[in-house]
Amino acid sequence: MAAAKVISGVKLQIRFDNGTTASGKTAVKSMSLGQIRLDATDQQLLDAGTALAGLSSLPLNGIRRVETGDLTDA
Repeated sequence: MAAAKVISGVKLQIRFDNGTTASGKTAVKSMSLGQIRLDATDQQLLDAGTALAGLSSLPLNGIRRVETGDLTDA
């Protein structure tokens, strides 16, 4: 049987550069937004994340779409 995924939740994670750690790696600070519409497109999330990142004084590191879902037998 093939597995099927049913998405039950979507979060938008906006990541910012926050200096460097003691070991010299980039420190990342993130902000997560929940209760995102399940039918939101990747482009809509990118546009929203970019707009929200523009309100921060920290430089944007990246934007992630985090999905939660259940796997079932199809």
